[in-house]
Amino acid sequence: MTTIPPDWALYQTYLAGELVYDTFMSKIHRQPVKPMSVGLLDVDTCIALEQLANVLAVAYFNPEQVVLRTPSVIIDSGGRIIVWYLPGAMTGMIMTDMQCATNSIGHLLNDSITTRKATEWRTHESNFYPSPDGKITPGCINISPAWFQQGREKHGFPKLDPEDGFSPQVSAALKGDVGHNITTSLQRSSILVSAALQVMHPDLYRAGIKTQVRLGAWATQYQLEDMCHHLKHWASVFNVVSVICNRRSPPHRDPKCRREAFDIMTTAGVYHPVIMDFMNLGINFLYDSRSMLASSCRLVRHHMHVEQGSRIVTAWYMRDSIHNFVGTPRTDYAKYGNVQRSDPVEQKDV
Repeated sequence: MTTIPPDWALYQTYLAGELVYDTFMSKIHRQPVKPMSVGLLDVDTCIALEQLANVLAVAYFNPEQVVLRTPSVIIDSGGRIIVWYLPGAMTGMIMTDMQCATNSIGHLLNDSITTRKATEWRTHESNFYPSPDGKITPGCINISPAWFQQGREKHGFPKLDPEDGFSPQVSAALKGDVGHNITTSLQRSSILVSAALQVMHPDLYRAGIKTQVRLGAWATQYQLEDMCHHLKHWASVFNVVSVICNRRSPPHRDPKCRREAFDIMTTAGVYHPVIMDFMNLGINFLYDSRSMLASSCRLVRHHMHVEQGSRIVTAWYMRDSIHNFVGTPRTDYAKYGNVQRSDPVEQKDV
């Protein structure tokens, strides 16, 4: 079991995950919800978590729906869950939270757009379009309390000494005093997607917690103060979040993510209906505002096309190299029908 320091933001995420999981279990087994502590979670967050649990339960009872406009899960012939589709999973308050967090990083989004080779499509100017009301700054940035810089990822168990030049670092967006505010502004969204993962893929959820706590111990050992601060206030079990505003996405996979893992995408804003196309599955999703979509983006080739409106997407994912760095074992695929109470995370007395 992994012990989470009770003064870490991740501890509140753990409580949120327990709340969503217990509520979800009560829905699918038609049992009352057990009383439990909600720690420092505020009323708005608890309401958002309850709504999320309700939509997760609706999705679980629709495992094989192909035309996806209602909450559903997609399973393969081996019983592996490939997709969770959760339209309407997020409250208006969470949407406002995402909007405010995005507004605070407008300068970073603006600076992220490049004019380099068009093959680097994620930040190339040709794939972005302006917001009609000027409320959204187009761009794409990656935010992480600890990840490997490009070209410095190690696979296999590396040396842990940060002086070797091949160790995790705080992402550029979080460096400096402004970065502290960014971490805090993402906490509520972090709690929501992490609580969803507790239901969708409990083993991956626990692996994420273990990785964050082990990274915290490593950063403390080597006195990496900036990383320690961000890990303490990083409320997500995911390593990285990409904030993407008003971008077209050509067909692609995400090769640096684990096959067995889920990435979770959320969307907010005001825009015309958008279709997310999972090309190699032959399935389309109505990808409207307030939606949450989880899948193995390494396996699923996907794209969406949008030209108008103001759209914010957050994409939460885990880096295999970071899990390797702290020795977190690889998880298996999530299976449909394997819904059972998982072992709790060890809690420290306050």
